[in-house]
Amino acid sequence: MKKVIVFIFVVISLQINSQTQVSSKYDKIGNFYYGIAVVKLNGQEGAINTEGKEVIKPEWDRLSGFGKDGIAFAHKNGLVGLIDKTGKLIAKPEYERIGNFKYGKAVVMKNGKQGIMTIDGKIIVEVKYDKLKVVEGGAIRATENGQEVLIKEEK
Repeated sequence: MKKVIVFIFVVISLQINSQTQVSSKYDKIGNFYYGIAVVKLNGQEGAINTEGKEVIKPEWDRLSGFGKDGIAFAHKNGLVGLIDKTGKLIAKPEYERIGNFKYGKAVVMKNGKQGIMTIDGKIIVEVKYDKLKVVEGGAIRATENGQEVLIKEEK
């Protein structure tokens, strides 16, 4: 019986010692979505991959979770931009708001005016309208000075 207990103790000790820490220490590690988890350190957020590698340094006020497109909303100083899961900044945090992407387009707001951004950070409708909406099929409805119009993307 003593041999069995010693054997079990040795096996458990070996298993505990064989575990390897793969990430730096964070105050919080969020859930993984599409291979990326948002982490928090000293009040700032960043991201790690499933191997524990830091892919985005914790320097953001807030990061949204990453979608299947590999993009997140990155917030800093009350403004928002876009960042990909490699840490590449797609759109600088200079917008008051970036809406959810629909048909690859999102309404952005800057200085109280709205425009349209593509998922790669390109502005395709100038940020000058009172109100914009991406509708079925990706068409864009705009309101300017109380008048509604349908507009084309700027190329």
